[in-house]
Amino acid sequence: MALWLVSYVMLVAMSCCVRAENILFLQSTPSKSHHIWNRQIFDRLYENGHNLTILSFEKETSVPGKTFLVMDGFYEKMLAAFSDGSEDFSSYENPFGNIMNVYQYYTVCGRILEEQDAIKRLLEYPKTFRFDLIIHDFTMGQFLLGFLEHFRKPPLVSISPYNIPSYTQYLADIPLYPTYVPHPASSFSPQMSFIERVKNTLYWAFDMLYRQQVYMPNENQRMKRAFQGANLTHVKLLERRSELVLVNSDHALDFYQLLPPNVVQVGGLHIKRAEEIPAMMKQFIARASRGVIVFSFGTNVQSEMLGPEVNRQLLELFRSTPEYGFIWKHANAEKMTMPPNVLMTSWVPQSAVLADGRTKLLVSHGGLLSLQEAAWNGVPVIGVPFFADQFSNVRRMEVAGIGVGIPSTKLNAETLKEAMDKLLNEPGYRARAKELSIRFRTQPETPLDRAIFWIEKVIAGKGLRYLRSPARDMAPYQVYGLDMVAVVLLIVLGYYLIFKRHSKPPVTAGDAKAKMQ
Repeated sequence: MALWLVSYVMLVAMSCCVRAENILFLQSTPSKSHHIWNRQIFDRLYENGHNLTILSFEKETSVPGKTFLVMDGFYEKMLAAFSDGSEDFSSYENPFGNIMNVYQYYTVCGRILEEQDAIKRLLEYPKTFRFDLIIHDFTMGQFLLGFLEHFRKPPLVSISPYNIPSYTQYLADIPLYPTYVPHPASSFSPQMSFIERVKNTLYWAFDMLYRQQVYMPNENQRMKRAFQGANLTHVKLLERRSELVLVNSDHALDFYQLLPPNVVQVGGLHIKRAEEIPAMMKQFIARASRGVIVFSFGTNVQSEMLGPEVNRQLLELFRSTPEYGFIWKHANAEKMTMPPNVLMTSWVPQSAVLADGRTKLLVSHGGLLSLQEAAWNGVPVIGVPFFADQFSNVRRMEVAGIGVGIPSTKLNAETLKEAMDKLLNEPGYRARAKELSIRFRTQPETPLDRAIFWIEKVIAGKGLRYLRSPARDMAPYQVYGLDMVAVVLLIVLGYYLIFKRHSKPPVTAGDAKAKMQ
């Protein structure tokens, strides 16, 4: 009888543990790289038996337990909105322009996102429908946090494939030290000169001011329009309900930054995904006498954006280096004639190609996912940053000694050949890349396993309130002790005025008579 009772209790406990939960996954950023990163999470959650409703920019087929609300035609609308000057990245080289352009990009994309039928279909779900968790890509689209109150306040997990965005501090109590934490729009390292510290502080201040006073009020108005008739909490307060923040960073790769316990680093969780190298590409790699060089600007930047003249120069450079094979991610709309040592393709299974021992070098736009894949596989990098965090990504790579950077406005055959010769002929770059790979790979569990563990911990506990910082319920002047400083200054000022008043020498009769005369 006792044995039966124990078995029954264990069976009930196990059934509770495997109970499928309903999860709403809000992808907010129109980027194929974000989708690649996010997909690793929602696919694993689905494999673990959870039911998912996923807002997606990519065409996906729904299956039982995994429903996609696809935003058809979003990329076309976005390209049309940025058709004027969308390929001019010169303004991004100035950090102030970079910061403002990024928020303007978020604003324009948010305007298109607001009108999507997929959002309206989600709003048609009955309010009594129970979601046990909402996962939100907090890179942009903060107005979508209105679904927290629309679906009766389930726990919130905020994630970002975008490293540690500058505004993560508003979701969790991250202490900000601009004296040694470079702003993502800058190219500084932690060891800054006095002038660089001043500039870096101004970048952080400008970012905080612009986001909180311009961007977020616009998002709040957008939320009111999308959730008509609802009495919603301000979006600034909704994002602070994050029980857990997952960031695409790792101590082995990134500059030092203090993080609270509810901000978990899961950098590189996308790297171990299954990718197949096409047979033709395998043959091309095997045929290259000294190995291959991958020239890929990821999913958000295209080689065509460099212009016909730069593309022509690059092709001639590749042609003049027959001992290496070049895998060039390029749509070749201009129908350029390829030499035998150049394989031009519209898509590269980059992680799989970088894992091949014959890959000697990656020429990249400085996208975070690409640099993490290169670091994981010990491949040196030439970084050509265009916008957003790509400048700081490339700078971290340079500080680590595994690559060099070339400004996008200065990329041509001459500058690329100089960088290639440097990285291919100096063995220190590859040696340091291999050392970094070992540090990055040496972890107690995979980054994806870590992410899933913490997400399911939030579900099981209906939150992680014990990890919340007390600062969430305090005003900024209380957090930084400004009220105490003000009181001390007032006391000092009071003592000074009293001392000054009573320290005047007494007026004698002679002094008074002299003053009257």
